[in-house]
Order: sequence, then structure tokens, then C-alpha cells
Amino acid sequence: MKMRIVIAALFFTSAVAAQTLQDGRKLLLSQRYRSAKETMEKVVAAAPTNPEAIYWLAQVNFEAKNPAAAKDVLRKGMEGANGSNPLLLVAMGQAELAEKKVNDAKQRFETAISLSKSKDANILIAIGKANLEDGGDYAYGIEKLKLATTLKNFNDPMAFVYMGDLYRKLMDGGGAVSSYENALLKDPKSAVAKYKIGKVYLTQGNEQKDIFLGKLNGAIADDPTFAPALYELYVYYFFRDVVKATDFFNKYKTNADAGPALDYEEASLQFAAGDFKNAIAKSDALLTAQGEKADARLYRLKAYSYDKLNDSAKALSFLETFFQKATADQLIPENYYVAAVNAAKMKSDPAKVDDYFMKAINADTAINNKLDYAKKAADFFKKMANTTKSAMWLTKVLQLNPKTSKVDLYNAGFENFKAGEFRKADSIFTVYKTNFPAEVYGHYWSFRSLSVVDSTMEQGLAIPDCEKFISIAEADKAKNKSTLITAYGYLAGYTANIKKDLALASSYLDKIIEIDPNNQDAIKNRDILQKALAAPPKK
Repeated sequence: MKMRIVIAALFFTSAVAAQTLQDGRKLLLSQRYRSAKETMEKVVAAAPTNPEAIYWLAQVNFEAKNPAAAKDVLRKGMEGANGSNPLLLVAMGQAELAEKKVNDAKQRFETAISLSKSKDANILIAIGKANLEDGGDYAYGIEKLKLATTLKNFNDPMAFVYMGDLYRKLMDGGGAVSSYENALLKDPKSAVAKYKIGKVYLTQGNEQKDIFLGKLNGAIADDPTFAPALYELYVYYFFRDVVKATDFFNKYKTNADAGPALDYEEASLQFAAGDFKNAIAKSDALLTAQGEKADARLYRLKAYSYDKLNDSAKALSFLETFFQKATADQLIPENYYVAAVNAAKMKSDPAKVDDYFMKAINADTAINNKLDYAKKAADFFKKMANTTKSAMWLTKVLQLNPKTSKVDLYNAGFENFKAGEFRKADSIFTVYKTNFPAEVYGHYWSFRSLSVVDSTMEQGLAIPDCEKFISIAEADKAKNKSTLITAYGYLAGYTANIKKDLALASSYLDKIIEIDPNNQDAIKNRDILQKALAAPPKK
């Protein structure tokens, strides 16, 4: 009877430990790192030699961006019999990836595979997850995850979630979504899979809002406590609907760990409500109370609030403090754009404005956003009457845009022409006339650009484009009157002075007079040529 009681007690303890481990993993998926760590530490304390518990405590530290703490957990947990445990070998390889020891990590992974004879899906899944670390071999991770899915009795949807994450690392959105959808085939109520699909579509801009909002709301419907989806919806509505944003924030707050990050979000709601002075006051209070532990984003919140209050000096100052203190995941491209705008308002050194616009472009992955930043930079330098810089940024628009429009080509070409970059203007208008050969603009501005390059006309560089322009423009002489006068005049000068063909030159002047009968310059020069033609040849 005592034996039965002991066995029952052991079974009960094991079941509680397993449940607690699952609780910890759920907290980790919800990005509640502090709660997950506390839970996993209790599991490890109850079962200090349990490899799975040690592994997941290490994972909490990895995902909380503390690989050194993860390695300490593993070093202690691998003492004794666990030293060759395949799961812990994989986790130690993950720690080595975080230290940029790629070859050592790969050796750990292969040893773990060998020890498990390539038949343990959990080991292969752990290798896939480990390679999500910066510097990991993303393709190798995908390969091992795919192998795991072929093993008998495989049934873990997280393998497909990690696979999707690896595809995202490879900038393969299609592969990522397909993998997350495979996770949903295994578990149709996987909140994390729906959330991650939503995140992929979220990066593609607001035109995909029906999809990403549907997926994020679907994640919450499956798990109302899933904090990452609640947070994304709060952020989405932050500038769109303060009532909805506040509602989602309150739900997020209930299901998130307390701390400086949460305090920052609560203070930022004052900004969303348009109470910029109160947003600054709350930020100051938190910075004073929390000191170095305060969330660096409070400096950004102050900067944005001062931007709304039209105090560019303070806005730029606090943004620059934010750039110094922020972690990489706290920086977004728009931060650099706001810095550029405020630097511009202060009439700062154009190089500083230039630099912030460039940082915004480099930090963004959406092509439409990159183009928007480049065009705004061009507009700023136009207003500053810095034609060289505005030409440079409009040329950048062409470099960024895989589908070059005629408007972008014209703007860049014309701005380069104004900036005195005639060769570059010609090259841009050459693309224009290649893409739109039946239109006048490419030929006309190539002719104008080359006429400056070949200022003596001796090389005749501008003649082919000038003649082609005329052949197209003459179809509507009224519409193209002024540009035709310029082109006829140029050909008159070229044929008279370079070709010495006075009759042909006179005919071009006649063409000007035909569309502009009161053009005194054309009449005067035509008469001079006619007299020269009528005069007897000199002996």
C-alpha cells in the first residue's frame, strides 16, 4: 500500500512538472519572458537533471536576448550524465552560434544527430530553432526541420513555425506563409501560426490589412491571452483609432509582464490621444523614477511629442538620445525620417538631413516606403533650392524602383538637367525614350542635354534626338509650339554653321515662321540667309 502511495505521488509530481513545463512554453510563445523564466526556473529546481527543463530554461534566455545566461544554464545542466545529452548539445550549439562560433555549433548539431541516429524529431526541431540565431545557417535549419516532418509519428506544429521563421530570415515571405499554414494543418487553433502569418502580411503595407487583421484577430479568438497579437492590434490602431488602441492595450496589459516596457506603452497612449504635453510629463516621470532601467523608447515618445508641438530642436535632441540608447529591435525606419524632417526644419547641415533620410531607406524593407522617403528627401532639397541634392535623390528613386514610371524618369532627368548634370540627364532620358519611344519628352530632353555637352555643335551629338523629336512633335504643332521652335532653331544653326547648307537652314526658319508668324528673330535670320543665297558667288 505504501508502494502504491509512493508511485501515485511520483506520478502526480511528474504530471504537475509536465504541466508547469507546458505553462512555461506557452508563456514563452506569448513573449512573457520574465514569467516564463520564473516558471522554468521552478521546473528546473524541482528536476535539476531533466534535460527538457534545462533546454527550455535556456530557450527563455535566448529569446530574451541573453545568450550568456542561457549558456550558464546549459553549462550547469550538462554536468555529469547530461554532458552528452543530444538536446542539450543542440542548445549549446545555439549558444555558440550567438557567439559567432559557427563551426563549433555545426559540430554540436551533427554530434546530436549522430547520437540520436537522425530519428529523433525533437532534436531536429531544436536544430532548426537554434539556427534562427543571427549567424545561423538558415537553409541548414530548414533542411533539418523538413527531415523531422518525415519521421514516423511526427506531430509538432512548431516545426513548421520555426521553418516559417527561417524562411523569413531568408526574406522568402511565400515560403514563410506556406510553412505557417502547414502548422495550422497540424493545429488549426495555433495562435502563434496565425499571428506570424499576420506579421508577414503586415510588412506588405495597409493594402493587405484585411488579411493581417483577420489573422491577428483569429489568433486572439483561438487564445484571448496571446499577448503578441494583442500588442500588434494595439499598435495598428494607435494612430487610427485611439479608442480601439486603448481597448487592445488594456487586454494586452492584462496578459503581459509588468515592467518599463509596459509603462512606456501606457505613457504613449497619451500621445495617441493627442495630449502631447501629458505624454512628455509621463515620460519624464518614468525616466526619473526608473533611471537606467527605463525604456529607451520614452526618449522617442518625448521627441515625437515635441515634433507635434513644433519644437524641432527638442524633437531632434531627444531622437538623437534615443538612437544612442535604443536596442536594435526598438528602432524603426520612421524614426530616422522624423529626425530628418526636424533637422531640415532647423536648417541643419544638409549632410545630416541626407544621412537620416538614407538611414530610413536602408532600415525599411518595403519598397513603397523606401520610395516615399526618397521622394520626401528630394522635396526637402528642392525647397532648400539645393538642386544637386534634389537631383541625386530623384535619381535614387529610379534606383530603388524596379518599375520605373514615366513621371519618375522625367522628374529625375529634368532635375539633373537643371543641376548641370547633362550626361546623367541624357542617360535618364535615354531610358525614357527607350520605354516610351512614341512620346516627345525623352527625345526632346536628350537633345537639350546633348546640345549643352556638344556646345560647338561640331560633333552633332544632339542632331538624331532633335530630328526624332521633330518627327513626333509635328503631329501636334499647336501643342508642341515652343519646343518645336527650339528644335527648328537648333537645326537651322547646325545646318548653316556646321553643314554650310544655307537653303536647308532657311527652310527650318520657315518652319518657325509657319507656327509663329511674328517671330522676329526667325524672320531676320531667314532674310539674311535668303540674301546670301541670292547674292552672286564671289570670284
